[in-house]
Amino acid sequence: MSRKRTVFALLLSACGSKQPPAEPVEAPRLDAVEACMHPAPAASALPVPVRPPDAYPWAELGFRDAAGWHPATFLCDLPDRVVALAVRGKGGTASSVVRGAGGVMGAAKTVSILPSSKGCVPGSVTCTWDTGLPDAPSIDTLKGPQWVPTSGWVHGAEDMCRALPDDTIAVCSTATRLAYVELGCTEPGAAVQVQLGLHDESLPRSYDLDVEVPVARLYGTGQGDAQGDRWTYRFTGAGKPAAASLVIDLAAHTGVLEVDGARQECIAFGLYRR
Repeated sequence: MSRKRTVFALLLSACGSKQPPAEPVEAPRLDAVEACMHPAPAASALPVPVRPPDAYPWAELGFRDAAGWHPATFLCDLPDRVVALAVRGKGGTASSVVRGAGGVMGAAKTVSILPSSKGCVPGSVTCTWDTGLPDAPSIDTLKGPQWVPTSGWVHGAEDMCRALPDDTIAVCSTATRLAYVELGCTEPGAAVQVQLGLHDESLPRSYDLDVEVPVARLYGTGQGDAQGDRWTYRFTGAGKPAAASLVIDLAAHTGVLEVDGARQECIAFGLYRR
């Protein structure tokens, strides 16, 4: 239940891009962000891990392939692939994992970020990374209030990474879906509510200002285990899908999304920490 949204207009202006992808023929079924009259819960109450001093604001961010787990500092979900950046200063790596036919993910292609990259320049709202990847030669990432960094524009593809609410606390890209967990509308004194947004990679994309409209939204709660390594979020909906869960295991570096009993591994995922 985002109280602040990513500045999509600034991103497009900074990138010098064209208009976002065309609206689908059918009208969106949901609002991108639902209204809530209650104040946001205190950070100490959020169902996410605690952040140690001098640590990244996320407990986990990266992708898995046949070689194992690869940490990242930015994730970009596109309908046909997932792009991950792992940057430090102006250098680092860029990886692209293609969504293949039949829900099969291809092998990750990883390259070094080119020396020509501007990186993050003071006074600019974006950071620019020249990757040399054929399907994502340059990416502009947005400096902003997102808890899990996922907002950007991919040059060459001329496409926008799926725009998620700023208060997203967890994200999971599977072979066919993008799922994200954001704060719900919590009454004062009650357990913190969260909600799950689902994007189907085979369906047209639509936008409400600067946030992409999900195809389904479910509501629930989340909690960690005694050690704080395994975080489980469970949700229910009024129609189809009727039930879903997202489990992120920080010790095993795995994520699993289950929707109406159908289980999918997270290829790329992230989890915020307070």
